[in-house]
Amino acid sequence: MISSMTGFGRGEVARDGYKATFEVSSVNGRHLDVSLRLPRWLFSLEMPLKSLVNERLSRGKVVCQLTLEKDTPGGDIGLNEPLAEVYIKVLTDLAARHGLEGGVTVSDLLRLPDLWSSRTEGPNDVVEGILRETLNVALDELIAVRSAEGAALAADLRARLETVNDHLVVIRKEAAGLPDAIREKLSSCVKQLFGSGEYDPQRLAQEIAYLAERADITEECVRLDVHRGHFAEALESDQAVGRRLNFLLQELNREANTIGSKSASAETATRVVALKEELERIREQVQNIE
Repeated sequence: MISSMTGFGRGEVARDGYKATFEVSSVNGRHLDVSLRLPRWLFSLEMPLKSLVNERLSRGKVVCQLTLEKDTPGGDIGLNEPLAEVYIKVLTDLAARHGLEGGVTVSDLLRLPDLWSSRTEGPNDVVEGILRETLNVALDELIAVRSAEGAALAADLRARLETVNDHLVVIRKEAAGLPDAIREKLSSCVKQLFGSGEYDPQRLAQEIAYLAERADITEECVRLDVHRGHFAEALESDQAVGRRLNFLLQELNREANTIGSKSASAETATRVVALKEELERIREQVQNIE
């Protein structure tokens, strides 16, 4: 069953002194674009975690937000004392030169960049395992949401394909009577021009055949119906078919445009407009499919 590209998933795992929460959201995208928001000390895990997302999703703009808590967070915070001493000296000298009152306070230091950091040297195997587990839980929920929305999209698209078929049936019926309509109209025009005079019946038959051939849309209708069938088949696939559906939709529009350009009657032209409107509604829905 097809999947949507929009959704949200949340995963939470608490063990081994850590509590990890991943929130994963995705929206439409031409390709797979994964953004991981991790604490600085976990940057070395960015590529492994991205690879995990790449294994489970194929398209969409995906944002993964991590919150990681430790049972004893106080021991992880350190002060960059050499840098703090430099800041204090610079601020003290500045105050002395300009006659500023008051010394450097702790609140001043709290506002300065790069003084405070985590003493954690880097992620270990336990942390990596927790994060992978948490991310998988979030991806499970995200994929379930995308699948549910995909099922709704598929139902809507099937109904719209039936509407396309209804328009095509009427267009074919109108096209079937086109040669007779052209013959009658052209014969009437010839009689009006020549009156009771003589004209070449063979030449008239040739002109009728030429005009009928130019207005014949049988081939375009057949191709449009074939593409419609392939589109319906793709909706039943378990693979990511968004790109294939986009390609088939381009072909459907191409045939519809050709039929419209060949339309020899106002009724067919009106029906083609309605057909193209339905194809546009399908296009809007296909943009959401993975």
